[in-house]
Amino acid sequence: MPNRRGAKMGVSSKKPTHVDEHVGKRLRLRRNLLGLSQDELARRLGLTSQLIQKYEAGETRISASRLYGIAAQLAVPITWFFDELESKKRPSAESKQTAEAQDWSELVTKRESRQLLELYFGIADERLRRKLMEVAQLLKTTGAE
Repeated sequence: MPNRRGAKMGVSSKKPTHVDEHVGKRLRLRRNLLGLSQDELARRLGLTSQLIQKYEAGETRISASRLYGIAAQLAVPITWFFDELESKKRPSAESKQTAEAQDWSELVTKRESRQLLELYFGIADERLRRKLMEVAQLLKTTGAE
């Protein structure tokens, strides 16, 4: 598709890219780490929760000015949304660690994971927590067979 000067552009400026998806995942991670719902963040920004949902899913691109406002609301520098982006594109010896860190980031954004962690650390008796871990290991081993 030609631009104003007649040159062809390789990528549509309206279609989200892997960068948009990454920024959306980082938005979800930070929002969840702060314990904010999509509704609460949307209210603070004067947006709809559906738009926040689309941002987080990487379905809708976030403009620079909007990302600036989101960063301010979530108390992070705007560059935080782009952390770990380059490591996704370059395979290296550290890529396994990066993949594990990314898996962990996505895991902690799930409500079930956060609830399980809160319940686990809500058990005051360390001995009972160890027993719970043993039961979880048993269940994992039994489920794998």
